[in-house]
Amino acid sequence: MRLSEYASLDGTALAELVVAGEVSPAELVGSAQQAALAVDPALHAVVEMYDDPRIPRAVDTSAAFAGVPFLMKDFGAHERGRHQWMGSRAVDDRLTQSESVLAQRFRESGLISIGRSATCEFAVTATVESARFGPTHNPWDLGRTAGGSSGGAAAAVAAGIVPMAHATDSGGSIRIPAACCGLVGLKPTRGLIPTDASESVPVDFHTEFVVTRSVRDAARALCSLQKPSGIGPPADARPRRIAVAVEAPWLSAVDPAVAAATLHAARLCEQLGHTVEEATPQVDWPPLFEAMKDIWALGTLDTVRDWTDISATRCPAEIEHLTWELVTRARRLSGTAIIDALAKVDGAASSFAGFFDEYDMLLTPTLPTLPPKIGEFSPDMDLNTYYAGAVGRMEPAAAIFNATGQPAISIPAGLAGAFPLSVQFAAGAGREPDLLALAAELEAEIGWAAWTPPVHAGRPPATNPSTSEYEGHRA
Repeated sequence: MRLSEYASLDGTALAELVVAGEVSPAELVGSAQQAALAVDPALHAVVEMYDDPRIPRAVDTSAAFAGVPFLMKDFGAHERGRHQWMGSRAVDDRLTQSESVLAQRFRESGLISIGRSATCEFAVTATVESARFGPTHNPWDLGRTAGGSSGGAAAAVAAGIVPMAHATDSGGSIRIPAACCGLVGLKPTRGLIPTDASESVPVDFHTEFVVTRSVRDAARALCSLQKPSGIGPPADARPRRIAVAVEAPWLSAVDPAVAAATLHAARLCEQLGHTVEEATPQVDWPPLFEAMKDIWALGTLDTVRDWTDISATRCPAEIEHLTWELVTRARRLSGTAIIDALAKVDGAASSFAGFFDEYDMLLTPTLPTLPPKIGEFSPDMDLNTYYAGAVGRMEPAAAIFNATGQPAISIPAGLAGAFPLSVQFAAGAGREPDLLALAAELEAEIGWAAWTPPVHAGRPPATNPSTSEYEGHRA
């Protein structure tokens, strides 16, 4: 198989070739490794390529993604006997002694892990620019972030290294990088996908899934990975009532090009026979956002102390300042403050649930602007500076649905020059089939499968730029 062919196909198409006997899993793994060699020096999307990818001796032809190469994120679900650095200088080179439930599901679905993708330290920011590994570059523009915290996964998929990759989402970490890199990013309903999330955090916004190039890969992955008591079959193509909002309490100032792409998606929905009208759920955003930060802080504290010693009262040299601020914030929370934060989140969830009794979906921008330039974020930032800056301002539009628990999907909607712009659809809990059905309709209309970033494994090597002009930004 030519590398250009491999890099152009989604996971479903590659699996079909494996099942038909036209290509072997070993050949696909070889293509993925070749693709990484071609483009990852420019991207820094992969923190480890395995010398010994665990290729099964026999192909399970019933598996959804039989023989398809895959990347695990350096955070969240983990494989037995592999490293997991969590993007942090504070984590040593220990090998994991257990395997997470989701990693088992990935393997049972036929996916073959070939390595691990880059993330920010403990997955806490909307960009991957860690002190340990430096920045991950966007294949559409090497000077811009690929998003976070699943930025390595998104950059690798967009550049053709693998057709899909593991991603996590506690505050937009699937949808933000998917939007930055022109991919499909579905955040499932909270609790639908099995994870090893800690039970010591009272409400965990965390979920795990994948980033993909095609809607059908996302739909097939959802069927393979969800819990047995999950959602039903794919939805029909009935007309839906869609609310659209380019202004909302949780949306920071939206760039005109992003607003135009969102309204263009709304018009396409109308042309497809759906009813579209302007409407917005109402929440008291500033106190809700502070409550969300409290819950993120609790989750960060819980994760960090599982991986490194944080008994010190001052920030250890190995831990980034922003991470330590979250740890410190969590330690200062009283029981009353935690209960208050949970009440605010519960109130927002109730408000959105009521909204989705009236509307089938809500359409908003995924990001308020184009992805920020690399270097606008620093691991030494404090929390207030982070959220006032270009990177932190990306989070709220996506994170609101982590707080409320509803599913949301980011899809490409248009191009600003040669850069993809994305929109986000959200729906009521368990309504993933509706989201995927509409996304498939729009995929056929918009045709983003034909969009290829300048850095891509399917291009001749001489046409792929390097990061040499951006090396000054590396940590």
